[in-house]
Amino acid sequence: MSWQSFLPGHIYFGNNVIKETPDIFKGLGSKALIVTGQGGSARRIGALDDICQALQQVKMKWEVFDQVEANPSIATVRAGAKLAQSCGADFIIAIGGGSPMDAAKAIAVLALNDITDDEMLKLQFKEVLPLVAVPTTAGTGSEVTAAAVITFPEREAKLGFRDNKLLPWLAILDPAYTSSMPWQITADTAVDAYSHAVESYLSVIATPISEMHARAAMEILGAQLEMLTRSREISMESREALLLGSLLAGMAISETRVTVPHFLGYSFTIYKDIPHGRANGMIMPAFLDFNLKKCDNPKVKQVFEYSGFGNLQQLSDVLGTLCGPPPVCTEAEFVHFIDKTMPEKALANNLITPTREDLSEILKKTLQ
Repeated sequence: MSWQSFLPGHIYFGNNVIKETPDIFKGLGSKALIVTGQGGSARRIGALDDICQALQQVKMKWEVFDQVEANPSIATVRAGAKLAQSCGADFIIAIGGGSPMDAAKAIAVLALNDITDDEMLKLQFKEVLPLVAVPTTAGTGSEVTAAAVITFPEREAKLGFRDNKLLPWLAILDPAYTSSMPWQITADTAVDAYSHAVESYLSVIATPISEMHARAAMEILGAQLEMLTRSREISMESREALLLGSLLAGMAISETRVTVPHFLGYSFTIYKDIPHGRANGMIMPAFLDFNLKKCDNPKVKQVFEYSGFGNLQQLSDVLGTLCGPPPVCTEAEFVHFIDKTMPEKALANNLITPTREDLSEILKKTLQ
């Protein structure tokens, strides 16, 4: 067996880590562009103030770009890159969930490279601004991945690109920053993280390192998903576990990338306005059923074992409670969703590469 791994970022995990170690920002540059969401949660939870105070202590300047929407558009990204250039930012700090982090990664590229959208997607760029990632949700794992997904409305598509230059130099995880998330967002993001772990574990390009991270993530997140079905009150102990599980799942998926649930789920998000993680969770039972029926690899059944679920039905019941019913789709939408999914080359990363008929069956079972 031969394999390789690339996870160079420095991870800080713990309560009050920014307040207690402001020196972690030293050496990154002299002025930061802080990228966050338009909803203002980074300020409400104290993360933005903590970072600004830390930058002040180490005598660094900053500018705030707080216009990132859910599923960030290319227009938003280009506006952020323009601000980074005009204010002289030489590194980026992303605060938030996957959307601000995806936007920040694209901004880091476009701030230093005068390129078209297609050139960015084809990785035709050189250097990028250094990145710091501060997650405020426990789900995307984007703080340790080299991928970004941007929405292109005119193409009716969410398109991703991946390059090791996009791996954040620093990942700063404080469980307290996730404490204000309402139950449904907590559930949606936890399901997203769980999807990363499962999809990574069932990847043909999994490595011993990615498998180790995926197993640990499934063990942590499986228990937390079950907990979320029983209680709307989420302890700080669970917040910490969810954030750690998300981190580990992100480290796993950074090695292997995503597969069927994500690509099929993008259409649910784009056309049916279903949050990304919830869309993955709706598709996951049918995806696992497909693998059970088409693949004799023991890793498929191990998903249930490591997650603490006895079988597919138990997992389906938990995800059904957390994610709710699937959207109603017309026959034309059904065909369109499959058309959008089929070109994705990373579908081949799954243990069994699905055919068009397989994807249709997965989507049909999801929508039942």
